[in-house]
This record gives sequence, structure tokens and C-alpha cells, in this order.
Amino acid sequence: MKLDVILSADEIVAEEIIGKVAVVIDVLRATSTMITSLANGYKQILPVVSIEEAKELSASLKEKHFIAGERNGVKIKGFDFGNSPCDYIKSSVRKKLILTTTNGTKCFTRLQKAQEVIILSLLNMKAVIDWLQKKDEIVFCCAGRGGQFALDDFITAGKAIAQLSANNQIKLSDTAKVACDFYSYNKKSILKTLKNSASGQNLVKLGKESDIEFIASGEFSIVPFYKDHKIEVK
Repeated sequence: MKLDVILSADEIVAEEIIGKVAVVIDVLRATSTMITSLANGYKQILPVVSIEEAKELSASLKEKHFIAGERNGVKIKGFDFGNSPCDYIKSSVRKKLILTTTNGTKCFTRLQKAQEVIILSLLNMKAVIDWLQKKDEIVFCCAGRGGQFALDDFITAGKAIAQLSANNQIKLSDTAKVACDFYSYNKKSILKTLKNSASGQNLVKLGKESDIEFIASGEFSIVPFYKDHKIEVK
């Protein structure tokens, strides 16, 4: 098993992911929101990059749906929801969800060459690790923050790498080694690390500290897949 880490959506290039399993991480908060909504009854998520694209897609859909999104952590005016996973707990809604976020949804436009694309957060870590056990080449694609490195995504990738390393013969890229070591050093203080990250600090300022606490402690047994411009649980 070969493991690698890409540090931001802007760094994803076809040559790095072609024929590999791509694992998308935007733990604060896009992938956490995706996992929570799907685990609580949403039928399908349609990730888009821009606000305009979200509005156009919403106008074209004939079936009932919700439209959600944020920019810099703040809910987009006129949308049904923002990007808080807590908005989707116990929803039991069998509807599609259009979602646009500052960083996370950008990843999907760059992953066409991947063999498979799955969604990871701390919320579904065990389910994803179990699913990845028999895969050969895996790339953890961190969404990052504004095209830059994001500590919260990095420690999430590191936790996944550490858990895969426990049961497999693996070959790590240098970036994957650093991610694994960083997690191992901070594994007893993940919540603190999330809150101290730039993304975490922004959420704390916005009064969304409860989102971070939920993401660090919750657990769902699902593995969402991205294919043909949509995310769903098989």
C-alpha cells in the first residue's frame, strides 16, 4: 500500500491522482457536513464551486431539494443552510442537497482521473479505514484553506495514515510521513489542535465552536463516494 498527501485543492494535479483512490478531506467543515447530512437522511449531495453555479443548478432541478453554502464560514444569504454539520442532525430528509463552500467543494473539479473518490472526516474515520484496507494506492487530498496548508485537514490525514499503518505494509511519501508523525505527537489533543488551527479560530470567532466539538467526537459508519458530479452512499 502506497500513501501520499496533497496539501490543498490548488495542488491537486492529474498526474498525482490518476488511477489512485482519492480521499477528500475538509474536516472544518465541508466533508463533515457531507457525512452528517448523508448519515441523517439526505439522498445525494451535489457539490459546486461557485455561488452562481449553485443558484443555476437549483433553478434547473425539478425535484425538491435544499441549497446550502458558506463563504469564509458565513452562511450565504438566501440559501437554506450554511455549512454547519449540526444543521443536518436528525433531519430524516430524503432530498438532494446542493452545496458550495469556500475550500472543500473545489477539490472535486480536479479529481476526474482518480480511480475512486471518497469523503473523509474525523466523523467517519473507522468506516473509511475499514474500506481502504485492500486498496493499493491512496492519496489524501486536503482541501486546505485559501489554497494553502490547513492544519485541521493535515492532522485528519495523519490519523488515517497512522491507522492504516497499523495493519498494512505501507510505503509513505515524505508528506505522508510528516502527517503521520504530526498526528502521533498530537493524538491526545486533537480537539485543541482543531480549535487552534486557522479554520478553527475562524469558527470560534463566528460562534461555531460547537461544530468543532461535534466533529471531533461524533461517529458515523458511512463511506460517501463522489462520481458523476454527485456524492452519495452506495
